Amino acid sequence: MRAAKPIDQVQTSAAMRDRVTVDLRGMRLQLQAQAARRQMTAAALVRHAVTAMLDDAPSDAGDSRSTDGNCGTQVIKVTLRLPVAHAVVLASRSRVADVSQGTYVARLIDGMPAQPRAPDHTRAVAALMASTDRLAALSSDLNAFMRLLGRAPRSELEPYRASIRSLADDVRAHLASAAALVAALRATRGR
Repeated sequence: MRAAKPIDQVQTSAAMRDRVTVDLRGMRLQLQAQAARRQMTAAALVRHAVTAMLDDAPSDAGDSRSTDGNCGTQVIKVTLRLPVAHAVVLASRSRVADVSQGTYVARLIDGMPAQPRAPDHTRAVAALMASTDRLAALSSDLNAFMRLLGRAPRSELEPYRASIRSLADDVRAHLASAAALVAALRATRGR
């Protein structure tokens, strides 16, 4: 017959084996490949990544209770009974927004539903910036062309001047709004 472990030893080993289940959402093969390249298990790689992230995170006031990052209140588990169709929609929308279902529901209650993020945010910002750069070059060319038209005395060029001036104004307006959008997208990505 085996001797039972002392209670404090049982509690210590249980605390050392905290478990979390993570939905990898299609990243399993990438995770396994990265772990194999580093000659470690997938679990060890995840622990390493989480440890690095936690080391970079600002320290809380030492409170180990689970809290909601938005309002600092203690988080509790709540079970919801929903029709299957609603449960599927909840799961889908929270996944698209890249938040937990609990966070998604809490934001709905607060009147701030989570906004879905573009599948490749960095690529979308880069494409917008490239398009804006091309429009900025076009704006410069349009302004040079308008200066050239200004030197021509013929009144028959006036309709062309007006349409080019209008096009240049439209391009400038787009550049102003695109610059604000790029700044907002960068700020969103940084959070």
